[in-house]
Amino acid sequence: MKNIPQRVSTPTILQMEAVECGAAALAIILGFYHCYVPLAELRQVCGVSRNGSKASNIVKAAEKYGLKAAGYRLELESTQKLSPPFIAFWEFNHFVVLEGFEAQFVYINDPAVGRRRISLDEYDRSFTGIVLTFKPDTNFRTRGQPPKIFPSLVRRFIKSNSKLELIYLVVAGFLLTIPGLAIAIFSKTFIENVLIENRLDWLRPLLSFITAIALLQLLLYFWQYQGLRRLQNRLSIIFSAEFIEHILCLQTSFYDQRSPGEIGSRFMLNNAVAQLLSGELSKTLIDIVMMSVYGIIMLTYSIPLTLIALLLAGINALGLHWFARQRRDTNLRLGLEMGQAMATTISGLQAIETIKGSGLETYFFNRWAGLYSKAINSQQELAVPTQILGILPSTLNSLTNMTLIIVGGLQVMKGEMSLGMLVAFQALMQLFLEPILRLVGMGSILQEIFGDIARLDDVLDNTVSKDQDFFQFASPTPNSTEQVEFRGLKLEGKVSLKNIFFGYSPIDQPFIENFNLSIEPGQRLAIVGGSGSGKSTIAKLLLGVYQPWQGEILLDDIPKKTISRAVLNQSIGYVSQGSVIFSGTVQENITLWDKTISDLDLVQAAVDANIHLKIMTLPVGYQSYLLEGGMNLSGGERQRLEIARSLVRNPTICIFDEATSALDTEAEEQVMLSLQSRGLTCIFIAHRLSTIRDCDHILVMEKGKVVEQGTHSDLWQEKGAYYRMLSIQSE
Repeated sequence: MKNIPQRVSTPTILQMEAVECGAAALAIILGFYHCYVPLAELRQVCGVSRNGSKASNIVKAAEKYGLKAAGYRLELESTQKLSPPFIAFWEFNHFVVLEGFEAQFVYINDPAVGRRRISLDEYDRSFTGIVLTFKPDTNFRTRGQPPKIFPSLVRRFIKSNSKLELIYLVVAGFLLTIPGLAIAIFSKTFIENVLIENRLDWLRPLLSFITAIALLQLLLYFWQYQGLRRLQNRLSIIFSAEFIEHILCLQTSFYDQRSPGEIGSRFMLNNAVAQLLSGELSKTLIDIVMMSVYGIIMLTYSIPLTLIALLLAGINALGLHWFARQRRDTNLRLGLEMGQAMATTISGLQAIETIKGSGLETYFFNRWAGLYSKAINSQQELAVPTQILGILPSTLNSLTNMTLIIVGGLQVMKGEMSLGMLVAFQALMQLFLEPILRLVGMGSILQEIFGDIARLDDVLDNTVSKDQDFFQFASPTPNSTEQVEFRGLKLEGKVSLKNIFFGYSPIDQPFIENFNLSIEPGQRLAIVGGSGSGKSTIAKLLLGVYQPWQGEILLDDIPKKTISRAVLNQSIGYVSQGSVIFSGTVQENITLWDKTISDLDLVQAAVDANIHLKIMTLPVGYQSYLLEGGMNLSGGERQRLEIARSLVRNPTICIFDEATSALDTEAEEQVMLSLQSRGLTCIFIAHRLSTIRDCDHILVMEKGKVVEQGTHSDLWQEKGAYYRMLSIQSE
C-alpha cells in the first residue's frame, strides 16, 4: 500500500446523455488541471455520435488540449500504481474517472452519478482492463472557469431587457424601508414617552400613526407583488420562447444523442428560472437596499451591538453557504435522474400497444422503477442538509437575540443607551437580519437550481444550424449577395449531388464518400439497399436535416444553401418512415396549421393520397378530431395522411422514405398514378418491388456507397446486388 499514489479530488461534471460519458470524463480530467472546456465543445472534439465515443477518440481529443494521453490494458493491481486521475473503461459500456485508492475502497468520479466510493470487489467486477492516462504536456494551457450559476442568471436577465422592471423593484425596496424605520421609532417613543413618562395623551396619535404605517406597508407590499408578478410572466415567456426557438434551430445530430422526452422535460425548467429571477433574485436587490438602510441606522444607535449582529449574521451565512454547496452535485444528479424517469415514462406511453401486445408490462415497470428509485435515493441524500438548512437560521437568530439582550442590557445599566433605544435597536436588528437570512437562503436556492440551469444551458450552448435561419421564412433582403431571391416561385425539380462526403462522427471516416447523383425534373429515382446502407441518410442530406462535410447539393443548378427557405418549403415534400400524427383536426394535420393553404389544395392532396374518401366518412370530415399518434386510424390511413401532408403545398420535388410500406397493392398503385400525373421529381427510399420497378433510375447502396445503378430490367439482368435483394424478398 506504500506505493499507492495519493488520492485526488476532481470536479463533478455530469453527462446529459449516456452516449457522452467519454466526453464528460475528459471534461473532468481537463477540469482537474484547470482547463474548463464546455461539454458541448467536447462532444464535437471527441466525435460523440449516436453510438457514443471510442477510447482512441478521447485520446486524440485530449492531445488537442495539450495533454499527453495514452491507453493501456492493465490488471487491477497495476492500476493502483497509476497516478490519478485517469479514465477507466467501465462494464464495457461506460467511462469513469478514478481519483485514487484508500484501504479497501476505490474513489471514482462517475459522469453518470457524480463522485462516489466503491469497494475493491465492485471495482474488480466493473473494471474491463482498459485505462487512459493523462499528463499536461509542454503546450498545455489552462483556460476558462468552473461553471458558475450567477453569471448565467445575470446574462439571462440582461437579455430579457427588463431594466424598467428592475428600477421599479429597487424603488419599491427603498420605500419598504420606511415602515420598518417607523416601527423602530414607534417602539422607542412608546417605551420612553408613554410607558416611562406616562404620557397617555400620546397613545392615540401613536396608534393612529402605526395604523397608517401598517396600511402604507400593505400598499407597498401589494405594489411590490404586482411588479414581481409582471416580471415573472415576462421572463417566463421570453425564456420559454428562446428555448423552443433554439430547440427548433439545433442541428439534427443533437437529437440523435438525446431522448425527446428528456429534452421536453427541460422546458418547464424555464418557469423555475423565471420565478427565481423575478422572485428571490429580484427580492435580493430589495433586501440589499433595505439591509443597507437598516445597517446605517443601527450604527447610529450602537456600534458594538451592530458589530455583534454582523458577526453572528456572518457565522449564519457561512454555515448556510457550506451546507448549500454540499447539495449542489446531488441536485444536479437529481434533475438528470428525474428527467430520465420522465423520458422513460413518455416513451412507454408512446409504445403502449407494443408493450401490452408483447406482454412487456413487468419489464417496462422494472426499468421505470429502477430509474425512479435512483431519483428518490438522490432526494433522500438531500434530506439531512435540507433539515440543517431549515434549523440553523432560527437557532442562530435566537442566539443573536439573547446576545443582544445581554450586551444591550449592560449598556442600558451603564447609561450608554436608553431602554427605548434598546427596544428600537432590537426591532431594527430583526429587520436587518431578515434580508441577510433571505440572501443566504438565496445562495442555497442558487445551489439547488444549479442543476436546472446546467440542463437548460446544455441545450442553449449548442450551436444552431448555420445554413438556414428557421424563423426567417421570407426571401432574403435585397442587399443580400449570398442568397438567391425567387420572389415566391417554386423550383422546377432538378436535383444534383456532387462529390458528397458525410459521416456521423466528425473525427471518424465519412460514412458517405464521393456520392454523386443527378435527376431531371419529373424523373423518378429509387434508392435501395439493406438496413444501414445509407439510403435514409441521402434523403436527409437532400432535405437539409444533415449537412454534408464536403461537396455540393444543387437544386435547378443552384446551390441549395443559397436558396430562400420559403422556396425550399414550397418546393420540397417529404414523407418519413414513421407517420407522425398530432392531436388535432384532420385539416390541421395535413396543413400543419398553415392558414394560407386553400381548401381546394387540401382536398386535392387528400384525393391524390387516396385518403379523401376515408376522411369524408368521419363525423365532420376534415374537421374531425384525430387522437395523438393517429390512434383512431389504421397504419395505412396514417401513412396516406402523411402523403397528403407532403403534397398539400403542391411541391415539385418529393422524397418518400418507405412512404408506402403500410399500403396495400391497390392503394399504392393509385398513389403512384397520382404522383405521376402531378409530374413531380420523386425520390423513393424503398424495398418493395412494386414501388421501384417503374422508376426511371435505381441506385443500389451498400455501406454508404453506390454499388449498382440503372433501370429495373438492366439491374435484374446483371444478377448482382439488386438481383440478390429482390430474390430474397420473393422467397
